[in-house]
Amino acid sequence: MKRFVLLGHKTPITPDFHLNDLPGAAGRIDVLCRAIGASLFLSHGMRRDVEVNLLLQDQVHIRIPGDRVKRLNPDERSTAALIKHALKALEEGKRQGTPGIYVSKQNLSGLLQSLAELDATPIVLHETGTPVDSYQFPEHPAFILSDHMDFSIEEEMALADFDRISLGSNILHTSQAITVTHYLMDQREEDRKAELVLVYKIWDETQAQMIKALLEDFEIPSNLVMQAPASLYPMAVDGMAEVQIMVRPRDLERARRIISDYFEAPIES
Repeated sequence: MKRFVLLGHKTPITPDFHLNDLPGAAGRIDVLCRAIGASLFLSHGMRRDVEVNLLLQDQVHIRIPGDRVKRLNPDERSTAALIKHALKALEEGKRQGTPGIYVSKQNLSGLLQSLAELDATPIVLHETGTPVDSYQFPEHPAFILSDHMDFSIEEEMALADFDRISLGSNILHTSQAITVTHYLMDQREEDRKAELVLVYKIWDETQAQMIKALLEDFEIPSNLVMQAPASLYPMAVDGMAEVQIMVRPRDLERARRIISDYFEAPIES
């Protein structure tokens, strides 16, 4: 399960706001609505393994699990209407607004404790964090983002012990950061499931190690697979074992070009 925690600093915590003025009187709730859409929507479907958590003014928690939410549409106004309905339900002592949207009184400390109980790993998305390229995502990440405002001093203190990762030096909108995060996680999941493909084979283990190191210099991971001739199996002797260099499918063409620049042209698999 992937989670996004969105901190809304000016968003109303009562339902008495107008849907015709989302950026103004509604406290930039439009930012949160776009972030909800970026978190949950696919082109023709919903991300069922994603949950959105809104924390409004450090007082109200609205939880939207992708596998349960109903009546959610891509436009900001209708999403704001669902939040408005949830806030009205809270005033009436209810725990759920429309189907799949849950609401309660909670602050950041309580929300972080709830995430810990779910074995979720909080991760702060911030431009000053560790570059995402060198970060290994945990199994159940909970990405924490602010709205149009910076984290408050109190929020910074509460989040100080958690990993902080950067998507680049440019400051992105909240919804943009979520879209990039989804792309990176989708790509890594595809890599994890994909079978490696053959990019090069050679009868020289030393040279194979050189090619592997070369690819790693270009940030292309690779595996070496030894294929001994049947007459020598199960033992290969020096110079008698074929070495196959395997890469991810998405790296195949680039790896071929790099190898051909330094060695003989790669074989066509």
